[in-house]
Amino acid sequence: MKVKLQEVLEALDGAGVDMEYYYDTKNEEILMIFDGMVNGETDPELIEDIEEGFIEDYIPLPRQYDMNEYRMMEEFIYDLPAGGAQDALDAAIRGKGAFRRFKDRLYDFDLQEKWYKYRDDCYEQIARDWCERFGIEIEE
Repeated sequence: MKVKLQEVLEALDGAGVDMEYYYDTKNEEILMIFDGMVNGETDPELIEDIEEGFIEDYIPLPRQYDMNEYRMMEEFIYDLPAGGAQDALDAAIRGKGAFRRFKDRLYDFDLQEKWYKYRDDCYEQIARDWCERFGIEIEE
């Protein structure tokens, strides 16, 4: 089994509450399930197959909540030098509205590019770990 790393990364980035992705082990492709549709087409038989062949034939990709972007933000903050930006970002992620405040503070300290690189690296590691866990070869 093999998959292109970029396809896994796109699926991880697109994962949401109502959108799930599965790796079809027979056809070696990623399937998107949204609103009862597979890759944008109505296919109730395939959805039933996915439910029945869960893990064996159709391996679920990590979901939005499996990736824990809040934890990524915490780790990013703790990797910063102590002081100004670290303190401000740490305060920003406390309480309701943490994601919005965090992003606002990134711009205050011109750290947005550094954050997105860090976040992308985390997602890539999640993708690689997922592939390794299920014995899927990565095509770069």
